[in-house]
Amino acid sequence: MSNTENPIQIQKFLAGVDYPAEKSTLVDAAKQQGADSNVLRALIGIPDGSYAKPTEVSQAISDAGNHPERSSEDRSDTGDEAERGGDRFDAG
Repeated sequence: MSNTENPIQIQKFLAGVDYPAEKSTLVDAAKQQGADSNVLRALIGIPDGSYAKPTEVSQAISDAGNHPERSSEDRSDTGDEAERGGDRFDAG
């Protein structure tokens, strides 16, 4: 799949959810609808709380930067080079 989950694809697995809905309700609904691990990972990665409508869920997934094909280790690897002790080479 792509680097980010398609909001339409995710909403397909949330059909029948009554909003507002808690994160746990969204995850459970997606599981019951047969969502794949990428969709579940995206939903699990959103902040805990109540979501008033489907667009809030989509926005939370986007804001959280939940890229299903990247592990949490990969996401933490985008910090500043100096923080990781890496030296940068400046060819200029």
